[in-house]
Amino acid sequence: MNPEREHTATAENHSPGLRAKIYFTIAVALLVGVLFAYYSKQAKEQTTTRLTLMSVLNQLDHQQQELDGEILHSGFFLFHDYDRLHAMLARIDKSLQDTTELYSQVALDKDSPVPELLAAYHASLADKEELIFRFLTANSMLKNSAMYVPGLSRRIMLEHPGISHDYHRLLTDLTSALYLAHNSMDPDLLGAMAQPLEGLAGHRPQNEGLQQLHQALLAHGRVFNKTLPDYNHLLNATMDSSGGKVLNQLQQALQEENRRWLTRLNSLSYLFFAAFMGSVVLIILLLFKTERENQALNRMSNALHRAATRDQLTGLANRFAFDSDQTRCRHPLLLLINIDDFKHVNDLYGVRAGDYVLNELAAIFRQLLPESPWGDCYRLGGDDFGLLLDEEKEQIAAEELARRVLTAVGQAEFNYRDQPIRVNVSLGISRLRPLLETADLVLNEVKKHRLGSFLVYQEELNLQERIAGNLEVLENARRALNQDDVLAYYQPIVDNTSGEIIKYEALVRLRNPDGQVLSPVMFLEVVKESSLYPEFTRRMVDKIFADFADCRYGFSLNLSIADILEKEVRDYIMAKVRDYPEMAQRLTFEILESEGVENVEPVQAFIEQVKAAGCQIAIDDFGSGYSNFAHILQFKVDSIKIDASLIRNIHQDQQARVLVRTIVDFCRQLGIRTVAEFVHSEDVLRVVKELGIDYSQGYHLGQPTPHCRPE
Repeated sequence: MNPEREHTATAENHSPGLRAKIYFTIAVALLVGVLFAYYSKQAKEQTTTRLTLMSVLNQLDHQQQELDGEILHSGFFLFHDYDRLHAMLARIDKSLQDTTELYSQVALDKDSPVPELLAAYHASLADKEELIFRFLTANSMLKNSAMYVPGLSRRIMLEHPGISHDYHRLLTDLTSALYLAHNSMDPDLLGAMAQPLEGLAGHRPQNEGLQQLHQALLAHGRVFNKTLPDYNHLLNATMDSSGGKVLNQLQQALQEENRRWLTRLNSLSYLFFAAFMGSVVLIILLLFKTERENQALNRMSNALHRAATRDQLTGLANRFAFDSDQTRCRHPLLLLINIDDFKHVNDLYGVRAGDYVLNELAAIFRQLLPESPWGDCYRLGGDDFGLLLDEEKEQIAAEELARRVLTAVGQAEFNYRDQPIRVNVSLGISRLRPLLETADLVLNEVKKHRLGSFLVYQEELNLQERIAGNLEVLENARRALNQDDVLAYYQPIVDNTSGEIIKYEALVRLRNPDGQVLSPVMFLEVVKESSLYPEFTRRMVDKIFADFADCRYGFSLNLSIADILEKEVRDYIMAKVRDYPEMAQRLTFEILESEGVENVEPVQAFIEQVKAAGCQIAIDDFGSGYSNFAHILQFKVDSIKIDASLIRNIHQDQQARVLVRTIVDFCRQLGIRTVAEFVHSEDVLRVVKELGIDYSQGYHLGQPTPHCRPE
């Protein structure tokens, strides 16, 4: 509760006359204040307009200078973008219109020279625009002829080498005179062109091609000779500074008006300042202002507090409020609720539908929360909610409450735009601080193994120790990358007919600082969930390409779907395949069938690229999980590796034998080779051969070693 301040005043000791004076003083002060506020508003608008007007005039002056520079630029260079000149003229016209409009808002005196100066500048601008267009026309003709005369002269000399010495001399003299006159822009130098032109006019070439070039040359020479004087005249007229003088006069006139306006403004300001003096009026105004500000601050404080502690979408308490509330609970209980696969709702129905579902779930959780001042419902993240209760104040059956949450959500159907949407949730329950971290640990366990269920955090679960172990594995993996302790071991794959080794499968290993070599089961699953995994794949690619450069055997490399979907890894592999085309002919990529393929397109594209380079594709661990026969057809695989779960006891398990025979027959009809994994005994090998499996791999035939068999 926040204490409220009360202000009291008594008027029993005040005479009616004093009270009337106070009211009258307040009324006068209010009247003066209203007049001052109105005048201040007008003065502010007037000042803003005048400053803008002066700024536009300065901009107009700058644009005028830019226009003159652009005109000169267009005259000096052979090629020029005339659209820039048109755009500059349009901007100047726009600035002049803005100036006229702004001045109409601040005009003070009827006898001001500003309107006449504006009209004069507008007229000079119109004259200048006409001169510019004439100048651009002359400029284009001049440049065109200046370009064609040397070009035509050169064509005549190259295409008709038999011209007379005199004709050749006239061409050279004409080109030289034109070049000198064009670069100096001096009409007095045009006389040097007259003699070559007259001499060339006297020639009558008999060759038809030369005659055409000769006539074109004379035409362009005469155009240049005629246009240059007009060009110089138009350039000088265009660069005339009369418009700039008018603009300067306009700026000076406006500055004088501004000075007179400031004088009036100061006079009126002094009057208002004098009228506004008085201690009683100032005190009253300050009191009123202070009270209003206090009220505004209170409203702002309440709004800020709500924004800081409430979720804007659902209206539930947010993470900030949770952090504050849970510290006040002596025996806290947290039910951390997460929506299963909520991303699919947003992807399938849209973000607004997702927001609708979040609001509906928030309403369900509010209803399920026991009516108690010692508990609250929170939105802790994007699709995370929390129910926080204090077991010291209330007797709560956490498991029963969790079941009620699961049941209520499971039975709910959210209709968004006549589209039914159903979701499920998973819960992590904790009584141990830090509440959110421990509840999140068990929630992750639920997500991994039992979606749509709940789990209560207990120290016996050893989740903290498991996380510490994972961190230790990642630290060791990072060290191994830095110290080149990521190793490639190779296990032979044997032809069941000839008994010869046909290829080796590359298997990743990790070497500890003490020299112990770890198998993948000790580290690979943890590494796959980290950012280190792409580097592990790249390291294995480097090692097997180096090891098999001088080895005649084929070799294979396991790739996960994550490897193929990772663009940097995919590009790295393709670069290796392109750089070593001979080795690509011996390389097989084993894709893990047990992972499943949700996004087929990029996997299909990768397979097509590597097969085009000569590589082969195998499906690894076939029969361990999804066993999608469609992938065999879709990916056009060269071989499949039958999973160890089917091969391990095939000499004793009749059902496994039937299933493997079905796989082998299916592959044989499609021309796909088969490999039996985990061949650990002679009995297993015998059955594998009887079933017609092409190749075998296992400890009975060869253990993984750090080197392939030499040539």
